[in-house]
Amino acid sequence: MHDSPLVQSLVSGLTAFRVACLVWLIAILGATRNEVDRPWVAFALVSAATIVTAVWVFRLRSAGPTALLGRKPLAIDVTVAASLAVGDGIVFDGPHSLSLGSSWPLTSVLSVAIGWGARGGAAAGVVVGVANALGDLIEGSVWTFGEILSRASTLFLYTMAGAMAGYASRRLIAAEAEIAMTRARDEVARTLHDGVLQTLAVVQRRSDDTQLAALAKDQERELREYLFGAGVAEGGGDLGAALRHVATRAEKRDGTSIRVVVAPDVPTLDRAVVEAVAGAVGEACTNAAKHGEARTVTVYAEPTDDGLTCSVKDDGRGFDPGTTTEGVGLTRSIRGRVADVGGRVVVDPNPGRGTEVRLTVPSSPRSLSP
Repeated sequence: MHDSPLVQSLVSGLTAFRVACLVWLIAILGATRNEVDRPWVAFALVSAATIVTAVWVFRLRSAGPTALLGRKPLAIDVTVAASLAVGDGIVFDGPHSLSLGSSWPLTSVLSVAIGWGARGGAAAGVVVGVANALGDLIEGSVWTFGEILSRASTLFLYTMAGAMAGYASRRLIAAEAEIAMTRARDEVARTLHDGVLQTLAVVQRRSDDTQLAALAKDQERELREYLFGAGVAEGGGDLGAALRHVATRAEKRDGTSIRVVVAPDVPTLDRAVVEAVAGAVGEACTNAAKHGEARTVTVYAEPTDDGLTCSVKDDGRGFDPGTTTEGVGLTRSIRGRVADVGGRVVVDPNPGRGTEVRLTVPSSPRSLSP
């Protein structure tokens, strides 16, 4: 664990909670002073809790949160918490209205949870819960069935609080690390996109050496796949593989650069639907290079309520639908394929700004047109 902003926030919030619990602990002792039988024990216990709280406040500022989450600091923390819980039965020699172990020991359980996760938090909760029961036993309380049930409930709550706090903190820390990695990857992607990828594209266009241009093409494609993802994620079935296959074939044939992205929550599609979408996308990529003179094409697929929508967008010259008649490729290979599986096609020509072809298809054979 490192001193990340999230860990800093968790420990800072817990430290504020610890201070508030200490104030409440002192208030409890003051409110029950007439019921205290061993004031020197009470003073020693509250002093220990005060020292631990002060150490947390000052060490957090001087050394950072991880300095407080090591084995030794947490062991001392739990020891003081358990002593408070057990000592409650020594300080008060009989029934009393408020308990010294009611709130401050919980901060120790949460501290261990942040430092050592769900198992550590649960173990600390068991220690403090058992210490509470021992304190009642020392006090000489009559353990009726209701009292036993109450002690078991306290033990359960401390244990669950530690376990859940540890689980939640670990998930939050993991999420923070993943976000940081994603941001770093995006930064690298932007840097490489503005430098290396553009250089490779220039080499392809200007080199008279066909082998060098092909090598630059392959390196650009591999780098793009590494930076931006090759396409399919879990839940996409065979669609991602099919789209990557037709994209790779179109790249080699037409010289375009094609990026394929499939949303991670795309449902599993019927084989006929996958083949129809892949065929239509392949034809759209060919049209982008052949008629639109596009250099780059982006294929993006995402789920809809009852199936899938797939966009094929290029940076070519587009066309004017008022003066241009749809060719056989668009009519039969794209519209025809999609219509055969019960889908529809929308073409956005964008003269001078590229063309976008949007396919919408159902996911299951039951939705197919008869």
